[in-house]
Amino acid sequence: MRRLFLISSYCDNEKKLNVLNHNIEIIKKNGWDVLLMSPLEIPTDIVKNVDLFIRTKENPVTPITEKCYIHWKTIFIDGFEYKLERFFPDYGWADLYQRKKLSEIALLYNYDVFYHVIYDTKFDDNLINEIKNNITNCYYSNKSTNGFINECSLHFLPLTRDMLLDFKYFIDKDSYVTTSDLTDHYILKWIKKNNLKKSNLIVNEEINFFNEINFFSQSKSNNFDLFMGKDETNTIKNKFIFYNVKTNLNIIFNENIEHSINTDGIIDTNLYSDSIYSILINGESYIDEFNKLERNLIVKI
Repeated sequence: MRRLFLISSYCDNEKKLNVLNHNIEIIKKNGWDVLLMSPLEIPTDIVKNVDLFIRTKENPVTPITEKCYIHWKTIFIDGFEYKLERFFPDYGWADLYQRKKLSEIALLYNYDVFYHVIYDTKFDDNLINEIKNNITNCYYSNKSTNGFINECSLHFLPLTRDMLLDFKYFIDKDSYVTTSDLTDHYILKWIKKNNLKKSNLIVNEEINFFNEINFFSQSKSNNFDLFMGKDETNTIKNKFIFYNVKTNLNIIFNENIEHSINTDGIIDTNLYSDSIYSILINGESYIDEFNKLERNLIVKI
């Protein structure tokens, strides 16, 4: 039985590259072939270990105006309750697009079984045995590094040729972005349609994207937390919330609009997003952190 592992990846730091390299070594050690796709440069010593490598410039992340997801929490400032809403572009279509392209390319080659995996899928002994036992056309729950279990996941999806072909045709941008489904729930629809059985094995991951993000603070200091309000439509003047403040803070917007605080509080910048070009907090620039934000809303409850 000829096996091909279809690895989707977005490895933008050394930790992720090391995990990817380790997984490729495990797969190759067992005598199996690898098709790797990446929108980023991959070191030569990793590329030389795979059988097929696709370097693409495509990474179609949907803008927040098309599809997004939100993290929120409430906080009390000066006796009032505020809801902090952090918006992120939906990365699901970028992931699914890689899966679709990987499937299209893989089907050009003479393999019997195709394994959709992610660069950080944990190839432990249980998963290796599952592969060696020739288990196909079923789906697996995934356990994230924070212990949360997803009902289904693309960390491991073993498919025969006919099922991979059907999977490829199912993935469609319009049908994805017009629903509220995240990637796993979207794929679960295809799984249910094809009556794939669920394995009792839970597949683990090595890296949790969300663990690397502080959703509700853009502070670079341990002496305060900061939630920067930002509205990309430029219809709301931005507010900044400072909380867990442990020191005196001097904040300067656009080189001449100055504020000073020494306790938790909210600053009304009286500025629209596109008019803010400089932010200094105790002499340290925060304009890059502000510019990276898509949409941060502060709602008084």
